[in-house]
Formats: sequence, structure tokens, C-alpha cells
Amino acid sequence: MWHLPTIRAIAATTPEGQVVLVARPASRAAEVLAAEPTVARVLHAPNHKGRLKGVREVIDFYRLCRAQKPRAVWILEKIDRPAIAAFLAGVPERRGFGLGHGQETFLTTGPYLPKSMRPAHRIDKLEAFEKAHGLTVVSREPALKLDPKAVAAVKAKYADKPGPWLSLGIGASEPARTWPAERFAQAAERLSDLFGTVFWIGGPHEAQGARDAIGSLPNNVVACDLTLDQSAALISLSAGFLGNDSGALNVAAAVGAPCVGLMGTAPVPAYSRWLSRLDGGEGRIADITVDQAVEAVRARFASEGWGDTHP
Repeated sequence: MWHLPTIRAIAATTPEGQVVLVARPASRAAEVLAAEPTVARVLHAPNHKGRLKGVREVIDFYRLCRAQKPRAVWILEKIDRPAIAAFLAGVPERRGFGLGHGQETFLTTGPYLPKSMRPAHRIDKLEAFEKAHGLTVVSREPALKLDPKAVAAVKAKYADKPGPWLSLGIGASEPARTWPAERFAQAAERLSDLFGTVFWIGGPHEAQGARDAIGSLPNNVVACDLTLDQSAALISLSAGFLGNDSGALNVAAAVGAPCVGLMGTAPVPAYSRWLSRLDGGEGRIADITVDQAVEAVRARFASEGWGDTHP
């Protein structure tokens, strides 16, 4: 989501107005960006493990470059494998972050980000890179385009659920970024006077934990079986979002859903006007209380006039 403004700015410099995006399979970028007009298609560069990991990744990207024959490769990262592969494949224009890493040896077009920016957040690096390369970014808001079919499917699936809707993003990539499920349940119960239905959004492996936490709470729905594009559609149709520092939180900001993020390690900056943060302090998401979460949602519900956005 953070990269979308940069991707669109790069696409704007091309005659086609589009780019081919290469991403890790785990990003599920093909699903997320299915309706994005500036991304012609998404190709996968798989992760490898073991002693020859780097060599295999160079070979994979080399093969992609030989097949696609790009005029240019823009690497929005510090890693050197794509730069090496693009060099070996003879891609004429190669740009990347640099940051004083070995990547710079294989790039053709600077300027490069200085070594001093290594500790900076990814969004700060993207902004500096855009400025250095003359890219025009009107807004940092990702403004994710949604697949109309996914939106229609979600509307049909939950047509009988009363609004306004609240989405809870219960998933996270690591325990340090995961608020306890029982606290989500307590928050949902205490916010039941504001929201007709509360949806619990996460991966399939989080569904049983959500069901256990919900227990007999009424009007709480486990929505961990949705595809990624349908999850995004559900979040966009909700009046608001409360969730962990995760991909779902970034999706919420990207689709313009008012969202309160529960922050653990490496908290997401408030890069979007839709996003507000609750920080546990020193990376301890468990220090965030139910009282704090409920008050944050109530305050924004009242001040921003959250309402029922689904038909």
C-alpha cells in the first residue's frame, strides 16, 4: 500500500502509463492490485531458503528480465539481487535506492539515497527517492482501487447484517504486533451500541481463535474465509476499522476507511488522514487497554460522524 503512490508516479513516466510489478507471492499483490489501472500485470519473485538463496533469486529475476525485456527496472528496495540480474540481462536503465549498499554497483541512473537514510522508515525512503528522481506524487494516500465484483460479492454475502459495520483486523505477522483476541471481544461488546455488526477479519488460521473469543456475543461475524480482495471490500463498506499493525490496517487506510491502529513493534507512521494510532509504548502492544481502544473508536465515531456506508 505504501508503494502505490510511487508505482503510479513511475507509470506516469512511461508511454503506456503502466508498469509490470514484480513482488513476493506472500504479498498477494495480484489480488490486491487487480483493479489498479497503472499495473499491467503482477509477476512473482519467490523467496528461497538455504545456502544458494541469493543465487537462485538472481537467476529467477534474470529469467523474468529476459522474458519481459523491460526498458527499465526500478527497485524500490536496497537488495542487490534484482540489480545484479537486471545487469546480467542487459536491461538498459536500472534505478534503485542504493543506500550505500552493493546494489549501487549495478545501477545505471542515480541519484542514490545516502547511507544515512538506512534507519529511516520505508515511507521516508520512498519520498526521498521520488524527489531525487523527479517523480510527481500528488498524494501519499494509496487510494486503492477495488474490484467491483468483490464489492458486489461482499454486499450480497452480508446483505442481512445490520449496520453500521465495524471491522476488526485481528491478524498480524508476529506476536509482538498481535492484540489479544479476548480484548477485541471486550471492545466489540462495549461498542455494540454504535455498531450493528462487528466483523472479525484475519487469515483462515485465525478463525477458530476468533470464534472462541466471540463466544455468545451477538452480531459478531467471523470473516476469515474471504479472499484478500473481498476482505478489502468488506473493510471499505464498514463505517470504521480497529486492528493490529498489519496488512489489513494498511488496506483500511488505502480504501479510505476510518481506522484506529493498535501499534506494537516498528509502528506504522500516520501517513494517511484515515489512520490514527494507539501506541503501547516500547513496542508492547499488550499495554494498550480495552478502555483506550474503545475510547479511540468512540471519539472518532462522534467527531467524524461515522455511519452506515453499505446499502
